[in-house]
Amino acid sequence: MSESTHRKRGTREQIIQAAAKLIIEKGVANTSLGDIADEAGISKGTLYYHYATKGDLIFDISVRHMDHITNTIISWIRGHGLIEGPDTVLRMVVETVLKSETRGYIHFYLIQEALSGNHESLRVRFRDEYNHWLELIEEGLRHILPETTDFRTVSKIILSSIDGLLLQNLLGVGRIPLDGIGSFFARTAVPPPDRE
Repeated sequence: MSESTHRKRGTREQIIQAAAKLIIEKGVANTSLGDIADEAGISKGTLYYHYATKGDLIFDISVRHMDHITNTIISWIRGHGLIEGPDTVLRMVVETVLKSETRGYIHFYLIQEALSGNHESLRVRFRDEYNHWLELIEEGLRHILPETTDFRTVSKIILSSIDGLLLQNLLGVGRIPLDGIGSFFARTAVPPPDRE
């Protein structure tokens, strides 16, 4: 890796760390690109060189959080998931996502930005990222559910449910019955036996 590439990655990392810190402290809406540049100790021009919009920067933070959550889940499945029942694995997946409130706020802020019509690139990145998440969920399900499962459909239902549960959790709608949700997903994802 060239020194220039290494420096660019270092600056991007510095920006991401500063932005994540400020977003946790002040929230997404109250954090400006100027605030982030000041916190990172760089000029606004340098920040704009790496991130033209706040949405692009926040999307990278969101992807990083999602990668961390995904790696946590995959490590857990590899370590325990083959021993535990599908209900326990699915419960753990939902619980892990719901625990990351900062990621949740960022996720919904970005969805709002993508839907506003002002950020087509953000909308495209979201479509790509959702497809990636579906593939990861499907891959995980293949380790815990029978081959006859309609993995794509179940993956879409789980991803949609996680989005909805995350929104309810952030709004404080009430206690989310994780055990019941894990059991429901495991029960309904397994196709009934063939009857002859």
